[in-house]
Amino acid sequence: MRALRRDLDLLEREQAVVAEGVHLVAEALRAGIPLDAVVASPRLPAVPGGADLARALADRGVEPLVADDEAVRSVQDARSPQPVVAIARLAARPLDGTVPGRSGVPLVVIADGVQDPGNLGSLLRSADAAGATGFVATGASAHLRHPRTVRATMGSIFRIPAATAESGEVRSLLARLGIPAVGADPRRGVPHDATDWSGPVALVIGGEGAGLDRAWEEGLAVRVRIEMHVGVESLSVPAAGAVLLFEAARQRRRANERVTPGGRSSG
Repeated sequence: MRALRRDLDLLEREQAVVAEGVHLVAEALRAGIPLDAVVASPRLPAVPGGADLARALADRGVEPLVADDEAVRSVQDARSPQPVVAIARLAARPLDGTVPGRSGVPLVVIADGVQDPGNLGSLLRSADAAGATGFVATGASAHLRHPRTVRATMGSIFRIPAATAESGEVRSLLARLGIPAVGADPRRGVPHDATDWSGPVALVIGGEGAGLDRAWEEGLAVRVRIEMHVGVESLSVPAAGAVLLFEAARQRRRANERVTPGGRSSG
């Protein structure tokens, strides 16, 4: 666990992530993710959700290694030490299985150069919550298996198809599948709520400060901006992503409501 926490290449080779805390370990179990090892503090049953997690682990035939708090703290990255840590086996997903990913009209999020692990994980969490079908990290983005990325996803990394790929490979696949790329731009473009999000779309969000890579800019079908109060230049990457994704979710929900079970428009 200590080695995995420090070595992203080892995490990739082992196809693993380190799940820290009751919530993340429980989310991995609910998603059917195999757990190779679980280390728990004796106080696990006394913390909120701890007793339920202990029962769930027992039901799956997983016996935690009980260690004192100092030992448990030594195998995790979290600033606030958690009473349980697990190694979860999370297989790498092929790009063509991530785009479009989950069923439904494709809504894939491309995080291009999002370098902060917490921002990347929060963006992935918003993508999952808004019903995106897939998530791809490109360019100089943080590692999807980084402990801070995993923590920030709050378990979404176990649910939404997510992959890391070269930008050119992603653009080629989007073109082959006929999925237009929409780029988020804080200063120019069409207002985000005046954009049609109901069809297949790949939302491309650039990194903190640098914005979109030029190669992405040249292939965009449209740029969108979030109109903000005078004096505010931009939102954080996770906040901007959440605004755009939930506008897409709102439009898609309304489009579904307008169609009856027989396939005819109800209005």
